Amino acid sequence: MEILVATWSVRLAAVAAVAVGAVSVSTGTPVLEAVIRANAAAFAFTLGGRLLLGVLEPPDQRLRRAMARRATNGGES
Repeated sequence: MEILVATWSVRLAAVAAVAVGAVSVSTGTPVLEAVIRANAAAFAFTLGGRLLLGVLEPPDQRLRRAMARRATNGGES
């Protein structure tokens, strides 16, 4: 499930970046600003995928990750 969500978020980020860049350039926006907007769109979709992964993560997997992190930190909080 994680790979599926990650793959689709990257695909959507790429499509969003191209779409936002194309629309920005076609409206007469300078190229640098179009690139910045395209990067912002890609970042937003990637962040959305990351947040979705956090929501869909099962509680037992979250607990295992916390325990592993605690073990690597030497038991310190």
